[in-house]
Amino acid sequence: MKNSIIVILGLALFILTSCEDVIEVKLSDENLDLFAVEAKITTADNPYIFLYKSLRVDQDIAYPGVSGAVVTVSDNGIPTKSIQLVESSEVTGFYTVPANKNFLGETGKEYTVTIEYDGITLKGSDFLYPVEPIDSIQVRASLRGDKRFLGIFTYGNETPGIGNFYKWDIYINDSLLNSAEYLIVASDELVDGNYVYSFEIFTDFHDPDIEDFNRKLHLGDTVYVNQTSISQPVYNFYYQLINQSFSGGIFSVPPANIPGNFSSSDGKTVLGIFTAHDVSRSNMVIIDESIESQLEE
Repeated sequence: MKNSIIVILGLALFILTSCEDVIEVKLSDENLDLFAVEAKITTADNPYIFLYKSLRVDQDIAYPGVSGAVVTVSDNGIPTKSIQLVESSEVTGFYTVPANKNFLGETGKEYTVTIEYDGITLKGSDFLYPVEPIDSIQVRASLRGDKRFLGIFTYGNETPGIGNFYKWDIYINDSLLNSAEYLIVASDELVDGNYVYSFEIFTDFHDPDIEDFNRKLHLGDTVYVNQTSISQPVYNFYYQLINQSFSGGIFSVPPANIPGNFSSSDGKTVLGIFTAHDVSRSNMVIIDESIESQLEE
């Protein structure tokens, strides 16, 4: 299916080349030097916040972290619990909990990040919903691609009641697949309250004619998955992020800043998002000969 899409789009591009217009894109300085935030709290890990400044789209350099901010995470409990984060000595703009302290998320609470810097206050909030425990995962040959590629499949119950949203984090040899092409989120709209059987969250597409070229899953690798809850605003953010990551084709969405859940006291746009997750970790699968042998030439 993937190859067929490439062929069809390639034909369409060939047909359209004769009537192609050259469009000069003028880059505006209006959205330069904006604050951007990546922030997360979970029931399994302490919160972290990365505060940085935006760059022009044609600047291929690391985002400049913002040092010296006062960063606080608080909940809406009675009484309210809060903690002030400290900046990492190794990564500018990266803030975590102080040493020997913990501030894990709790389901059913709303969390707020407050950032104060140079007279400006940034705020972002997210609600931490519970997640249904994941039963198990399997790694086996995927039907996508005629069993030439391995896939990762999840099994488990879905919480009754429409309005639950999920994100899956895939770890191979304890390393997270963290680029946008491996981002997977879903709503329960079509499976509400059912047992979700053999849901394929990842297919290891690669060039089978070139040994190990772009392959992610190998013989001997260990694989596990974190099934996490997300709120609807966060689901919408990730959904738009997935669309943006595949932009560039003739049918893709136009590039634009994705609205997050942060606001600024100076009224300017704040890029990025704060997310709160409940986490259920799966079993660990070791890719052995019995799994590898399922692949067909």
